[in-house]
Formats: sequence, structure tokens, C-alpha cells
Amino acid sequence: MRIIDVHNHLYPKEWLDYLEKHSKTLAVRKKDDKILIYFKGTRLATIEKKGHIDPEARLQDMDEKKIDVQIISLSTPSVELAPKRDGIPWAKRLNDYFATLCQRSKGRFQFYAVLPLQDIPASIKELERAKTDLGAKGIIMFSNVCGKPIYFQEFYPIYEAASSLNLPILIHPGPPITSTVLKKVMMPVPLFGFVMDTTIAVTGLIYFGIFDRFPDLKIIHPHLGGVFPYLVGRINDAYKAYGKDYRFCLKKEPSQYYRENVYVDSISFHTPSLLCAIEFMGTDRVLFGTDYAHPIGGIDKAIKSVRALNLKEEEKEKIFSENAKRLFKI
Repeated sequence: MRIIDVHNHLYPKEWLDYLEKHSKTLAVRKKDDKILIYFKGTRLATIEKKGHIDPEARLQDMDEKKIDVQIISLSTPSVELAPKRDGIPWAKRLNDYFATLCQRSKGRFQFYAVLPLQDIPASIKELERAKTDLGAKGIIMFSNVCGKPIYFQEFYPIYEAASSLNLPILIHPGPPITSTVLKKVMMPVPLFGFVMDTTIAVTGLIYFGIFDRFPDLKIIHPHLGGVFPYLVGRINDAYKAYGKDYRFCLKKEPSQYYRENVYVDSISFHTPSLLCAIEFMGTDRVLFGTDYAHPIGGIDKAIKSVRALNLKEEEKEKIFSENAKRLFKI
């Protein structure tokens, strides 16, 4: 059974060098054999595996764990956190790097394009270049752009272009808008901050009518859909109770857009949670992911949690590869 991993991350060394030397809001620190990345004093990311930076080490891990294909992406911190004068050329540079890596991998790697979201016209140009010239299979966007919600109108051209070019968008956590609160209550940002931030972002895309405007748009909501699949009743009822106050006006119930326009990945590393998401979404909307090479979870846990599902083999095959092959045209 083939395995396609749609959610994993690679930090090019040159990008880490730039962050270490030039960023004013980010700090890159080395501790023992780890690289720790901080955003405004809060630990944002941890690099401890060679495959997080080195493609050859990554391929060795993929071979060992029987991963056939990875759709690779940059993780946070990404280029939208850099000054505009740096973010635009770095987006091009990183996409060129990922495209070259894919070409050399003989089909083992595909990639999501990164966009300089601090400049929307430049993002549109880069999106088109990444699709047409570089062969990108999707786009990675982050759950907010320097604290600004991605469902605001200025981002609509991104969704229009992605929809017209048939490029799915992975909505990945950026530095969460709750970072200050989590620091105050002494909780790790990756624990609550990441999944809440993407849930706010995707719920906002629904409530603000982005899928009515762009009905062919496809979104991937990582980490098993954040908390959306488990708050469906509340999300629907909140729209009914408060929608008029916020001038929301949808053609369908919020959860219906989620089922029709959103995919989730399998990253929870917990089989009962997967079952809950599958009951809501169906197996056709679940993609396999590992979050490699971040320290939470791991490839073994990701594979084991799907294999433990009480499903027919053809249903598991959908999750492991068939859904991704259909969505990304692999």
C-alpha cells in the first residue's frame, strides 16, 4: 500500500541562516543538538532531526518508514514575517529550491509553494510562477499574517487565483494570535495555539463567505482539522445565534462548507480522534500526514493510528494515498 505524506516540513539551511542573522522578531538558538526558534520570546519551532534540514537524511527516513512520496513545505516561521524587501525574493528563492529538490528526487518529493503574503500582487505573481514554471502541487498559507486574519478581503485575490489554477491551500499554523496569552498561562504554543489558530482561520473563511465566492476552492486543515470537527454543533449554532450581529450571510450551514471544501490530514496520533473526524468528514476527505520532522508525534505513530482504524483496507488506502493522488493529481 503506497503512502503519500501531505504534511511535513523542510527548513532550507540558507533560510535558517537568514533568520539567525537578519530577523528582529525571531531568535534562532542552538542548544545541545537542537535548533530552537523563538518568536517574540515564545518558542515556536524545534529542529532536532537531520531530515528537517537535510534532504538526503529525509529520504533515508522515508525509505526506513516506507513513505513513498512527501509533499514538502516550509514550516513557520515563513517569508511573510520578513520585511517586504526580503520576503518577496526569499519566496522565489525557496520555491526554486523546493522545485529543484523535487526534480532531483525522481518523484519522491512534491511541494507546496510559499507566498510573500505581505504583498498580495507579488503573491499572485509567485503563485502563478510556482504552478506554471515550477510544478507546485499546492500552496501553503499561514493562519494569520503578522496577526491579521487571512479571511479579510485583501486576501481574496489569493483564493481567486488558487481556485482558478486548481491549487489546494494548506492552512498551516503561523505564530498564533494567542501567543501572549499562552505565555502568560505557561502553556506551550504548539499544544493549543496552533490548532486554535487554524480553526479560527478556517472558520473565518466559512463565516465570511469565501467558499460562496470561490466554490471550487480547496483547503487542507491540518492536525485533523484543529478542533473544528469536534465543535461542529457549536460552530453551526453560533452562526445561527450571532450571524446577524456580524453580518454573516451564508447559503448553507457552516459545517456543509467544511465537508465540501475542506480536507483534513490524519495528524493526531490518536485513533479515537481519527474515528470522530471520519464520522463527520468521511474517509474521502482525510489525507495522510506525519508533521515530520517536528518533535510531536512521528511517522511511526502516524502510520500506526491509521492502520489501527476498524476500516476496510480500501478505506485505509484512500487515507494513505488515493485521496492525495486525486486532490493533487499525483
